[in-house]
Amino acid sequence: MTPITFDDFPTYFQELHGREPYNWQCRMAKQVIDRSWPGAIDLPTGSGKTACLDIAVFALACQAALPKEKRTAPRRIFFCVNRRVIVDEAHQRAVKIAAKIAEADGSNSVLGRVATSLRTLSTLRRESAPPLDVLELRGGIYRDNRWARSAAQPTIVCTTIDQLGSRLLFRGYGVSTNAAPIQAALIAYDSLVLLDEAHISRPFLQTLDFVKRYLDPDKWAEKPVGVKPMIVVPMTATPPEGVSDADVFRLEAKVQTNDGLNNRLTKSKKATLLPVPDVAEAAVSE
Repeated sequence: MTPITFDDFPTYFQELHGREPYNWQCRMAKQVIDRSWPGAIDLPTGSGKTACLDIAVFALACQAALPKEKRTAPRRIFFCVNRRVIVDEAHQRAVKIAAKIAEADGSNSVLGRVATSLRTLSTLRRESAPPLDVLELRGGIYRDNRWARSAAQPTIVCTTIDQLGSRLLFRGYGVSTNAAPIQAALIAYDSLVLLDEAHISRPFLQTLDFVKRYLDPDKWAEKPVGVKPMIVVPMTATPPEGVSDADVFRLEAKVQTNDGLNNRLTKSKKATLLPVPDVAEAAVSE
């Protein structure tokens, strides 16, 4: 199989979504594949930042052949945000990504090669797991612990702060005492935590920072466990203290060449003030 490289990213994105990626999405993919994730992501609303999921999966496929100690792309991707509606939206995108990759499994397309790369990481049998697993963890829905069945399976988990945080701290909702350490470890190691709207979740971001300190093998372990600790990337317009400005990923200063992104960021959004006797009825009518 021809190895997946950064040069395949535009085709990968096109096969997933039927359009070309934005400039910043290519730039971030290049950075993640070649070096590491940024210390924080500062992108405006509407710029397509949920595509960080696409990038994380692609980077993992690119690095699948590397020894685990050299990979900078974790196999478990947690998209975490303190708003259920955004969790649902991210989950819908993740399901689409996984479905497209599964459909292409075995083909010579870029998505087919991505599927093959992801399968080399998993220890689960082909008939029991897709190339990429996806599930949602939040209140009000069926609790699915499928993500914890294997430490090797590439997985996207879209979740709320309380669901992820309780599991990381050995107090998962509906998780047995014996299973709690397993789920905590799967979050703490070989994982990427994309914390969206991080400015409204400062206490949780601070908790993640303290947990990361205890994952330092030079300070707190007799020997390394063989995989890298979790990577935490806050997504916010107000990056936290301790993250240098140079390590914050932003749109380039120059005007974007993608018409779709330009339209989202520059077009005026007009509002009309209407005096009405019944606001609810008028809103439905409009």
